[in-house]
Amino acid sequence: MQIRIRAFNPQVLLESLFCGFFAGLLVYLIRSEKYLSYVTPRMKPYLYFSAIVLGIWALTGLLRLFQPQYKIRSMHCLVLAVPVIMLLLPHSPLEISDVTENFSRGSSMPTVTEAKPFSGALSMGGTGSQENGDKSGIEDVSDKESGALDSQNSSAAEDFSSLPGLDVQNKRITVSNKDFALWLAEMDSNGVQYEGYTVVITGYVMNDFKIPKENEFTVSRLAMTCCIADVSPTGLRCIYDKASELESESWVTVEGNLSIGEYQYNDITLKEPQIHVTKITPTDPIEGYVYPFV
Repeated sequence: MQIRIRAFNPQVLLESLFCGFFAGLLVYLIRSEKYLSYVTPRMKPYLYFSAIVLGIWALTGLLRLFQPQYKIRSMHCLVLAVPVIMLLLPHSPLEISDVTENFSRGSSMPTVTEAKPFSGALSMGGTGSQENGDKSGIEDVSDKESGALDSQNSSAAEDFSSLPGLDVQNKRITVSNKDFALWLAEMDSNGVQYEGYTVVITGYVMNDFKIPKENEFTVSRLAMTCCIADVSPTGLRCIYDKASELESESWVTVEGNLSIGEYQYNDITLKEPQIHVTKITPTDPIEGYVYPFV
């Protein structure tokens, strides 16, 4: 009696191994939170989905392990091998200078406060919204629109006291590392209601402005919008008499009073929240990025 030996398929084995290993690597990056060095937290569900799909591919491949194949094509497995190898290679985190290098050569500072005009200008009656003094777009707001705006402001006033780090009674805002982006957005949108508050915030010194001023610097962090390819500095402008003496990219904890100040952007005078510094304390660097759209 002749015994039939089933053919072993090395191509399917390689495909299953790479898919399984890639799936396990993704799960490891998610569970260890090391994936945050590459993408933002909102990408987590997609990474889990990718790991599940790769795991299914690996398991279904085992069902074809002894399925004969006319010609073995193992080289296409490099499509899976390349990203695995790239993830396994040692990586060093982005340095601050890697991101701010272009800015120091004269490009405009990519901070949250300069991404758009300060939205608090509307509630301030539009003063200083443009250099030519044209306020017609604000002064012609209808009574109905004004009423709706007042209603929204009232609702916001009731809810803002629950923000982390906010002490309304003592008029103090302590910005934790994880809430850096949250508070930048809050101050940019509703900075008027926090005028006069004492703000405590930690970041690195960024003083390479397009038009340098000796009494200004920005307390900054590196922000990731989607992935590591779009990392850029973001922060609050600080007014400090000894700003020129601060070492660029040094990490500090800033304490000062919040006010709504003016700055020039494309020949237009705009409003923004600014900190008038009363105290600066050197501190240790903070690892990782902030995520504006979590």
